[in-house]
Amino acid sequence: MSDRSKPRLSAERAFELISEIDASDRQQARLAIAGGVRKAQDGWIAAHVIAEALVLELISVTGADIAAHLRALAEMLEAEAGVH
Repeated sequence: MSDRSKPRLSAERAFELISEIDASDRQQARLAIAGGVRKAQDGWIAAHVIAEALVLELISVTGADIAAHLRALAEMLEAEAGVH
């Protein structure tokens, strides 16, 4: 075993790193989803059917408590865009 001390990561730096990774992952996910939506639109699938499919996929990703997740997303969007 080594007597070297392990580098410590401050809570603030850990939060920054997690935020950077989340931002990168979010961008990749949005690009993938946007591509799928464009493909559906190119296939003349109606917007309401695409929206329904997106919600069904969201349920499969987040689990059964979709309402709580959608509320959290709405709060995030309101905070970012300043919309009501």
